[in-house]
Amino acid sequence: MNGLTIARTPRAGKRPPCLVARRLFIRFASVVCYLNMRIKMRAVLSLLMLGLAACANPFVQFYQDRTDGTDLTKSSVVVLPTGEPKMFRGADQEADYQRMLEDGYNLVGFSSFNGADVNVDDALTQAKAVHAEIVLIYSKHTGTRSGMLPLTLPDIQTSTTMLSGSTYGSSGYGSFSGSANTTTYGTQTTYIPYSVNRHDYFASYWIKMKPPLFGIHARDLTPELRQKIGSNKGVYVFAVIRNSPAWSADILKDDIIAKISSAEIIDKPTFHKTIRENAGKKVTVEILRNGQRIVKEVTLNNLN
Repeated sequence: MNGLTIARTPRAGKRPPCLVARRLFIRFASVVCYLNMRIKMRAVLSLLMLGLAACANPFVQFYQDRTDGTDLTKSSVVVLPTGEPKMFRGADQEADYQRMLEDGYNLVGFSSFNGADVNVDDALTQAKAVHAEIVLIYSKHTGTRSGMLPLTLPDIQTSTTMLSGSTYGSSGYGSFSGSANTTTYGTQTTYIPYSVNRHDYFASYWIKMKPPLFGIHARDLTPELRQKIGSNKGVYVFAVIRNSPAWSADILKDDIIAKISSAEIIDKPTFHKTIRENAGKKVTVEILRNGQRIVKEVTLNNLN
């Protein structure tokens, strides 16, 4: 061990006195090996942690569900995609949101975070997990961070000492010679310059809906709209789905629905309840548009 050799001239049946020196060298070498192994293990664990951090998918990590936990695979109103999700670069979030609703899609959820350069294709992994057919991706450069990153590594120095000598005791004469390695453990810190571009990332996930009964996305009236029309009752048409009964009847965005047949529309729950009760029927829809009351005839679709 460590180049140590023992030369001895013991008497028969007696333990040589230099055995003590041998045991000391063996113990010393064992301690050195143990400390060296600990340092290597720490380095391996550090590399594993860095690897795991690099593999994290921020589109999964920062995802927010917009379905209230609905199991889309059991929903009767969605069209589950049969192929791989498709991703498109968005231009204007508000305009794109409106367009997707009008095209018959509903928002499943979104991912939003600020980070360094990421692979936007990772958004497709999350899209597939939430059964989205389309992903709209947005990114905006927010700045560059620069600095110095301290990197501390083990600094191990080893020196060799030559040992020799002789011993004398009741067991007779003995001699020993060899070498011992002394290892000094420390650390050395260097500073590495870095520059990281950061972006705001936003990804929205969309699923196709089955043909609607009526075909609008309704919103409750805002305080400003109540003041404008002089009433607390009604719903606001946020979007009209293309080729739906509402679209065919020329109901427009920003219209306010006040009545459906004889039922007065108070709010969103009243609107949806009335639509369901009249599925498959022809109804009259009273709307407010630019201060005028207009009546439309609409034939609702049947329940799916």
